[in-house]
Amino acid sequence: MNRQLSALQDSKTTRIILPYKRQYVIFAVYEVLDKNGAEYEKTDASTILVEMSVYGNLSRFSVSVNEQETGTELTVTMIHPCEGLSDTGIRRATTAIADSISQHLENELVINKLKA
Repeated sequence: MNRQLSALQDSKTTRIILPYKRQYVIFAVYEVLDKNGAEYEKTDASTILVEMSVYGNLSRFSVSVNEQETGTELTVTMIHPCEGLSDTGIRRATTAIADSISQHLENELVINKLKA
């Protein structure tokens, strides 16, 4: 799978460019959030506010999905970390959410087709 990952300098945001249509990425976001028992609310067509436990730490995130020329950009930003969570922990949590969504897409759109 072709994807580009970048953690921004503030360490609170992880961005991935995924080679899938926007609608598939949005569907995968909701699937991963539901699977992990997250509480969330849609704020606009591209952004979801999420309260979710990652590695046992309950934090609040913003997840957004935007179509780009090279694919669909998935952005996960920590907006309110669990008390005491380090910058490394914040980066790990945002990356874990982005990776879970990316892996879900790969499983559904690539691997499952190979098994059929």
